[in-house]
Amino acid sequence: MNDYQLGVKLRRQILADFERGISSDVRRYQALLSDFCGDNELLLLPALKHLVQTAAFQEAVAERPPLPSETQLNLRLQQELDALFAPALCLRMADVLRGLLGLAPDGQAIPSIPSSIEEDDEQHVDAPLSTAPRSNSGLVAVLSFIAGVLVVGVVGALTWMVLLNRSMTPSTASAPALVSAPEPTTTEPEPATTEPKPDPAQLQLNQAVETVRQLYDDISLGNTAAAKQLFGPQAADQFDPAFFSQFQRVAVDSLQEVNRDGSKVTLQGVVTFVYPDGTSQAESRSFTVDIASQPGLITASSFGQVVSPRR
Repeated sequence: MNDYQLGVKLRRQILADFERGISSDVRRYQALLSDFCGDNELLLLPALKHLVQTAAFQEAVAERPPLPSETQLNLRLQQELDALFAPALCLRMADVLRGLLGLAPDGQAIPSIPSSIEEDDEQHVDAPLSTAPRSNSGLVAVLSFIAGVLVVGVVGALTWMVLLNRSMTPSTASAPALVSAPEPTTTEPEPATTEPKPDPAQLQLNQAVETVRQLYDDISLGNTAAAKQLFGPQAADQFDPAFFSQFQRVAVDSLQEVNRDGSKVTLQGVVTFVYPDGTSQAESRSFTVDIASQPGLITASSFGQVVSPRR
């Protein structure tokens, strides 16, 4: 399954949910994406999980019917991804978005053949040939007879002239020309195209980034029990649900790898705290994630500095 087909598969699932009256749910789509992605699509999983929780995606799913095939919506979703992910990953996600929105790989809407055209074609195919009037059939027969007599006469005259020439000149048999058999043409089979294998180091980095993002997604949704399970035993005391209860929403972005030691990946990112009155504060923070388990576990987290004071 390629990237475009992955988008088509997600689109079919969403349309099927719409037909059955199942409401859209971010956590359900994220779980489905984990099942849809094979080894070649694991690199796309963080971007896919982020995509389904964006406001643009939620608005598109809420349409009736959902996910309209609009290039403007495609551009808006692509901009959401370009702001957070690497260009190479966003290039692959462009094919996923086209399949998700029912757009052809070139970015245009897949044309559908109007039913009226199909009916016209069937009528043209099934329409019987009109028969010629019977008054013309007699004339055609007479003309055919005259033409046949003329052809026989011409052929007979030519045959008589050829025989006459042969009787007056000695016959010289010409050697038949040798016709060489055509050489068989061989076509070389096209080399099979294989998709590049995912980089294990990149897969580990993606897993660490996904763990940190999942932490703050759970916190923003009020699912503190799930968030606490993302901390290892040695860092469990660093998570205080009461501290996060004062914020309306918490988000993390700009996650970058700063160190790696075996199965432990250290990331640096910016955490934004949004208060109920609409003000926000941003601070840098580091996270050490042990990716030996699935999902990864946060074993350490430390404050860096205030990037943007509350305002």
